[in-house]
Amino acid sequence: MPATGSDAFLKKTDEELYYLVEHPEFYHSALIMAASQELRRRGAALPTPAALPPSPAPLPFEYEEPEPSLLRRWLPAALAVMLLGLTGWLILRHTNTSPATTATAKPAAPIVLESVKAQPLPDFEAQTKIRLQEMRQQLPAADRADTTATGRYLRMARRYWLAESQAAHLTDIAKRDEAAGTFPGQLDLTQERISWFMRAKAYNQHLHPIMEERLTLMQQGLVLRQTMLHNFKYRFDNQLIMMDRDMNQADFEATDIGNELRGKPRQRAPIQGRLSDL
Repeated sequence: MPATGSDAFLKKTDEELYYLVEHPEFYHSALIMAASQELRRRGAALPTPAALPPSPAPLPFEYEEPEPSLLRRWLPAALAVMLLGLTGWLILRHTNTSPATTATAKPAAPIVLESVKAQPLPDFEAQTKIRLQEMRQQLPAADRADTTATGRYLRMARRYWLAESQAAHLTDIAKRDEAAGTFPGQLDLTQERISWFMRAKAYNQHLHPIMEERLTLMQQGLVLRQTMLHNFKYRFDNQLIMMDRDMNQADFEATDIGNELRGKPRQRAPIQGRLSDL
């Protein structure tokens, strides 16, 4: 007859029973319990089971991130709050200081553009009226009685004096070496004044002899001025000296013709040859 489980434990020594109890990892729990009961029956002290080593924490799954610490969890939020607060402070500061800055800011200095010195041509109308009165008084009484001829004569004289005065004014600028950027344009305007006289002089005005003589004298003076103006423009464009001996002589003769027309003594030498050769 085979032995039962309890009879089998009766035959085991204490050392064998202790081995079973001390190594529960190798045997079934029922065997461990039966061995413990047999040892208690025999009055033997049961061994204290060795403390099992703590089971390691389960490894995280590959797709799970380790749980962040408290500092790492709140640090991004704290930084975001700080950045938002700093941005708001900067906006508020800019809003509060902008009006004051605008109010106290020194206005930018205006841009100064370097321009050509303005030298407008004077208006010689008032001076011309005085010259016409002088020339009318120089006419013989018989000639002045012919109001039609006198009127034509004085109209031609007006054209002469307007052109002569402008040309003399530009000559003075050239003498002072003060010709500016407007100088060439003023030369052209004065040439037009001279042409205004020359076109009318080409027609027969049906004047008295002394009137005709004086018109021819006016023409001589304006031919001199016309030549001078051409020279001025060439010299200005090429940055040459404006006045020289010939230019000064031409100015002297043109001015002397104007003085003679006003009744002053003649100072220049008589012109030799034909007027068309000038």
